[in-house]
Amino acid sequence: MESEIVTLFTWEDVIIETNTKMLETELKLQKAFINLVRTRGFDQLSVQQLTQTAGISRGTFYLHYLDKYDLLTHYENSIVTDIADIFRRYPKPGSRPAATETDNDAFYQLFKYLYRQRELAALLLNEPAAHMGRKVKLLISTVLITAKEDPSQPTIDFPPAFAQEIVTTGIIDLIVFWLQQTPVLSPQAAYRIFRTSRQLTPAQLTAIVTQAKQPPNA
Repeated sequence: MESEIVTLFTWEDVIIETNTKMLETELKLQKAFINLVRTRGFDQLSVQQLTQTAGISRGTFYLHYLDKYDLLTHYENSIVTDIADIFRRYPKPGSRPAATETDNDAFYQLFKYLYRQRELAALLLNEPAAHMGRKVKLLISTVLITAKEDPSQPTIDFPPAFAQEIVTTGIIDLIVFWLQQTPVLSPQAAYRIFRTSRQLTPAQLTAIVTQAKQPPNA
């Protein structure tokens, strides 16, 4: 008589299998969300379209989210929380030029993280229904405030609030522009551009644009 082989499953096996299925479901849902919002817009998005595209049931969706706005908030808060953690864990950037193009400061880590999340991040930064741009801008403002002051810089008579708005808006706009490129530049290249731009005056940047538009033999 052949002996029966009995396979015993532990609670740990069950938990791992459950977590794996949840992760697969989340990945399918996120992919469907990105594709549908990109093609139809968030306003025209419905839970039925999401679940059909993701290949999951409406019951599974409502088990984790109240509606599409709750899903949007979940994605938004997840990215903002990760960025806040980056700014908390890594050193703040100085005002001097980077020693290398991969200085391990908070902004270099930010570019690396956004590159990994580039599809979702670009979508949320451009989506009117989302508030991620405003939240990330606030985080950047906090980093600028806590960054060490360069004693070699002279004191300039200029409203600090306006200066902060110009700097933070410029950083957000640069990030959005970078993520919209095809193909998206590597985080190392984007970081190098970011650090170099911090050393250039508006007049110098304007001169670069003007020179690029002139005919080769002009």
